[in-house]
Amino acid sequence: MKRLILAEKPSVARDIASALCKSLNKDASKKGYFECEEKNLYITWAIGHLVEIDDEIAPRKWSLETLPILPETFKYKVIDKTSNQFKVISKLLKEVDEVVIATDAGREGELIARLILMLNHFKGSVKRFWTSDALTKEVIIREMENLKDASLFDSLYYSALARSHADWIVGINLTRLMTVKAGGGVWSVGRVQTPTLKLIVDRYKEFKDFIPKEYYVIKAIFSPFKTSDCNDCLDTTSKSYTGFLVLDKVQEKIYKTLKDALEEEEPEKITSAPKSKYFTPLLKESKDQIMEKLEKVKEGIVKDVKITKRKENPPLLHSLTSLQREANRIYGYSSMRTLNIAQKLYESYKCLSYPRTDSNYLGEDQETKNLVKNILKKLVDKDTYEFLSKNINKVGKRVFDSSKLTDHHALIPFGPIPEDASVEEKNIYNLVFRRFVGAFMEPYEYAIITIKTLLGEFAFISNINIETLTKEEYQKTYLSLYKPYKETLADLSQDEDINSGISKNIDFDYIKSLKPDDRVCKKSLEALQKFTKPPALYTEGTLLRVMEKLGLGTPATRASIIETLLERKYISRVDKSLLPTLKGEELIKSLRDSDVSKPEMTTTWEEELERIYKERKSKEGYIRFMHNIKEFVSDNIDRLKFVEMKRVPMATKKMIEFARSLARAKNIKPPHSTDYETIKAFIEEHNPKKEEKTEENTNGYAPPTEKQIAFAKSLAEKLNQEIPEDAYVSTKTMSEWIKNAIKQTGYRKSYRRGKK
Repeated sequence: MKRLILAEKPSVARDIASALCKSLNKDASKKGYFECEEKNLYITWAIGHLVEIDDEIAPRKWSLETLPILPETFKYKVIDKTSNQFKVISKLLKEVDEVVIATDAGREGELIARLILMLNHFKGSVKRFWTSDALTKEVIIREMENLKDASLFDSLYYSALARSHADWIVGINLTRLMTVKAGGGVWSVGRVQTPTLKLIVDRYKEFKDFIPKEYYVIKAIFSPFKTSDCNDCLDTTSKSYTGFLVLDKVQEKIYKTLKDALEEEEPEKITSAPKSKYFTPLLKESKDQIMEKLEKVKEGIVKDVKITKRKENPPLLHSLTSLQREANRIYGYSSMRTLNIAQKLYESYKCLSYPRTDSNYLGEDQETKNLVKNILKKLVDKDTYEFLSKNINKVGKRVFDSSKLTDHHALIPFGPIPEDASVEEKNIYNLVFRRFVGAFMEPYEYAIITIKTLLGEFAFISNINIETLTKEEYQKTYLSLYKPYKETLADLSQDEDINSGISKNIDFDYIKSLKPDDRVCKKSLEALQKFTKPPALYTEGTLLRVMEKLGLGTPATRASIIETLLERKYISRVDKSLLPTLKGEELIKSLRDSDVSKPEMTTTWEEELERIYKERKSKEGYIRFMHNIKEFVSDNIDRLKFVEMKRVPMATKKMIEFARSLARAKNIKPPHSTDYETIKAFIEEHNPKKEEKTEENTNGYAPPTEKQIAFAKSLAEKLNQEIPEDAYVSTKTMSEWIKNAIKQTGYRKSYRRGKK
């Protein structure tokens, strides 16, 4: 019997061939497959999707009259740029009796392989190679001996097919509708991308429209008295502690707080009020009344001292989404960048498990626990291994929980990363490494001393974090992988809600000695002016968290959704934040009355797609899902045909480049939107020569190129000169400066040849 193994990528096919074949044919890359003659085996590969829906099933003309487009059946075509590889696979399929699908173990990988087999009308036996483990030789041999029948994954295929067909129907209908109505280029609408865009637009609007509210927090510093007559405070920082005013329920009815003001103005929305049991945010009038009373009080009485022990367990193992969020927060990496790096660590270095996972857990079986032990042996020294291995059976369902497993287990390392890996690759690997090793380390333990001090009729609450572990004990906790000893408490002390901002050289013996009825001196009293803060703009990390919570997309697709919004000029990156462009805002405004922009609708669809797979609904589930999608599209076409849309002309490439050059020259942020009005307004505001009409910008804007700027900077460094600001926004000015600089350096000939 002849067998064909179909991988998703050439690199995976090579790994499989290396594990199964005695030798590899050197012309495999030209032929498009490997051959193991001794085993009657071919190993070939796709290059992602080789097949796509044929758009010819839709009318060529984009008009409202042709909508909705609801095909009963879908036709497929081979993608032109990878058609040669499709031909290779087609030829091999005619020679074999059995196919082993070894594409990625997920919805998209299943669809890639099934469509290839469908277009070739393959009628032989089909098996499935399925694993989350890195494709080492041992894993490949093991899984080839445990192949599953492909029919077990029919429901996964139908789930993928439903997702693909739904995306096409929603996309082609609503994209054509909005484009015809708006004009000025294509206005793309997508089943997942549009609700994601709405999240960004809504958050930006909340941020932009936010009006800060003033409030006050009253802070007192207490210390021992200098002498027994209690006239003066002891002038020492180490024996001082800070407390914040907290009103009791009776006092809250007397004095107006920030919460009262917000309830009066917007009772349904009090999200901007700081929530803390450790201080009361006061309005100015109340602050003045209370401060007047407190100024007269010199002595405080300790009312209560309470010690609370705290324990922080290690965080869960990484899923792809949690890894992307952490990489964005720490390194500023985009979600796509993190995914690509993780994929390389899995495919090329084989030091990471399958990255496209939404699970934070491992299976409970003994085989998995043995795997963990073997991995730890590779990653840590002998003493550390002895310590960690004892905890494998203690961590319980925080790490090992089969009920929370999906298709793949959590992201874990499978071995050390090569020394010659890049800095970025090591950064991503180390994030996974720390989560994995940390999962088997001890929790971090500390204590909080809460002191209630009365100043007259008012109570002040102090919260002081105290280290309870020795340095040796701390080294056994998961936090030692992240922070040196003692730095953890310093970090915890930064937030008023958690800690009262104690100085680092505090005398903890004095704090511990405090007891009820002790008299303390009011060393200082201060009313801190503060303002409510707007909701934070989305970063990729925070957006991914919300997308995951709402079920928007999958771990494998969320990064590409964000990139699609960027490519289509619906959003832009400004520092780490994601902001909508005018085009993005206008699209969401036009779709306000449509469910297509509502995350809740997409969440419902994603749940139904998951049910098709999990509940083995297969074709029946596919038919019901597509019926609902077609009804949804028809209803929304009827509703949106009468929506008025504002045209948003986009700036030319030269205008955008010119605006960015201005931003560089003035060391300011460039405009976040690339629409014509925004770019034009930015140029008019910041162009130092906007009144001058030069030959170069009469018909457009011509800033210097990146190469010109780089070369000019190298000359400026040699000459110890500054490049004029005007040169950054004018090719002509920059060229003249470069020519003069070349004369001074004697590099005229080399510059003309394009050499430095």
